[in-house]
This record gives sequence, C-alpha cells and structure tokens, in this order.
Amino acid sequence: MDRKEKRQKIDQAIRDITIPFLREKGFKGSLPHFRRQNKDGINLLTFQHSLYDTKLVVEIANCPPEGITTHWGKEISKNKVTAHDMGHRLRLGSEKHDTDYWFDYGKKSILTDVYKKLATEIIELWDEAETWWKKDPFEQKQEIKTLHKN
Repeated sequence: MDRKEKRQKIDQAIRDITIPFLREKGFKGSLPHFRRQNKDGINLLTFQHSLYDTKLVVEIANCPPEGITTHWGKEISKNKVTAHDMGHRLRLGSEKHDTDYWFDYGKKSILTDVYKKLATEIIELWDEAETWWKKDPFEQKQEIKTLHKN
C-alpha cells in the first residue's frame, strides 16, 4: 500500500472515530480544521500530515473570540482562523510523550487496525488538550498579541 492509500485510510478512520467525538465536544469544521467557540475565546484544532512520511500531527491553539489580525495587518475572522494562524500551539501527545509527537500510520500491525488505533489514541489524549486550552488561555492570547505588535 502506498503513502496516498495509507493517508486515505487514516483520514477515513479520523472521520469515522475522531470527528464524531469532536462534534460531541462542541467542535465545528471539517478536515483538517476545527473550532470550538467559547465566551472567552476559540479552541482550535488542526490535523496536519507530513509531506514526506506517513505521519500526522494534531495541533491545538487558543484564539481571541473575535479572531485575529496578523502582524502584517491581515484580518482572520473567528470563522476562518486555524491553529496554524496562531504563534502559540501544542502538538497533541507532546506532553505525554515528552517529545514533538507525531502519529505514525505507516507502521504495520497484524493484531490491530493501526488507523483505528491512532484515531482512538487522539481521543485517549483528549485530557491533555482540554488541560492545555484551560491552563492559561489569557496568557496564550497575550503572547499572540505581543507577537503581532512587533
């Protein structure tokens, strides 16, 4: 199976397993970008595939409730902003694994479906995301505002 076919399989597992979970948690959007509006801000989640390997990251970030204006003056509305637009973000699994964590869907497994396993692992790491979004959203937003003023 080539890399393109493997990517299609992980994307399908994410659609079947992870996205329904995201919907239950209040997220809107479609692959690869999702948003959850709160009164204090927006929780962002983006799936990003490697260009060179059978791996992906799940990046999360916080955003002010109105969206952002980049340091070069581009306004990105609350309905269009993504985790990639934010300077301060976390790759899901990085805190648990103490490394820049990538989900590797190129591994072979005889006993389990690696695609379903990784889609489920994202859910299993959910507490890491919720803790990160809650721990200091205002500080994270302040860091972004500081970056945009320079």
